[in-house]
Amino acid sequence: MEKYIDPLCIKIGTFNYGGSIIRIAVAELTHTPKVVSFFKNHLERNNSAVYSEEFLCPLGIKAAIKRKQMIVAIVDGQVVGAFRYYRKKTTKTISLYQFAICEKYRGQGLLKKMLETINDIPIIALCPTESGFNDYFWKTGWHLQAHNPEFNRWHFNE
Repeated sequence: MEKYIDPLCIKIGTFNYGGSIIRIAVAELTHTPKVVSFFKNHLERNNSAVYSEEFLCPLGIKAAIKRKQMIVAIVDGQVVGAFRYYRKKTTKTISLYQFAICEKYRGQGLLKKMLETINDIPIIALCPTESGFNDYFWKTGWHLQAHNPEFNRWHFNE
């Protein structure tokens, strides 16, 4: 993957996937309608991993884009993956708050490639303890860092 540093010190780049060029970048304000639409089409209210209505709120997505806290994967001008995050200064970690990958690109390591662009400090994700989505974290190499009755705390360790 070709990488370079943008003015915000976030690595972005491109790579080839089955003949398609995937560009990973910090979402720009111009991406806002496409990112909002992408999450609307790829996050379902009844998914056990969607534990907060905020995941479905377009205003939160727009705010993350304005704060440069949204990474997108784009193919031919279309968003095929996106995640929202924020850096926690007090714990020196990154909280992965929301993510989705288009079905066609799942199982190919796209989220991992995207996370590597911000992986200068540990990345943490919460998942409801009873959610079947915990299997995703386990299968994709995340490490279970903590567990309580409400959430599992997963650590991305690359």
